[in-house]
Amino acid sequence: MSFRPPRSEQGFTLVEVLLAVALVAVIATMVFSALYLTASAIDRTRTSATEEQLLRSTLRVMAEELAMSLQHPASPWLGINAQQGGEPADTIAFLTVGPFRPVSATTDTEMVRVVYTRNEASLMRIVRRNLFGINDESLEQMEMAKKVRGFNVRYYNRTGNIWTDEWDGRARSGVPMAVLIELTLEQDTPEPRIIRQWVSVGAPS
Repeated sequence: MSFRPPRSEQGFTLVEVLLAVALVAVIATMVFSALYLTASAIDRTRTSATEEQLLRSTLRVMAEELAMSLQHPASPWLGINAQQGGEPADTIAFLTVGPFRPVSATTDTEMVRVVYTRNEASLMRIVRRNLFGINDESLEQMEMAKKVRGFNVRYYNRTGNIWTDEWDGRARSGVPMAVLIELTLEQDTPEPRIIRQWVSVGAPS
């Protein structure tokens, strides 16, 4: 008569081992997927916060420079209405004053010529520090914003109390009373993001 040990004293069968391994693999996959999704969400949040901070900084710089802008016969205040790829791509150019002078450049003036324009998907800021220079050595170019679909600017004419799409300082004696900046930005969603900034020209913003 043979003796057969109880079931509890036997080892696991191959099928049971394979099932256990598969279950552990599924659980591990779920855990790693959750960690990946969490990390991705955190990265997206950080990226979005960084982009938002840069965008707000850009709008603040533009507002400060526009608020201190001046009209001068040699460098007129200009607002040019244009398009690229069927989307607004305006250009604004003006004289402004501010803390732009480097500490070492004691002979440079604080008055500079600033141009904002859209170049494809970038909002560019171009500064000429030497107003009487005949070459590009005094030009400084900086990308202020990315993923820009549209850059639209409107100007408030105090004479007629109307908003216009252009401003020609060569034919006008002054600067616009106010400026409306409209930035259209590409997003991961189908709908773009539109940001508007009002600026009173010739007065602190």
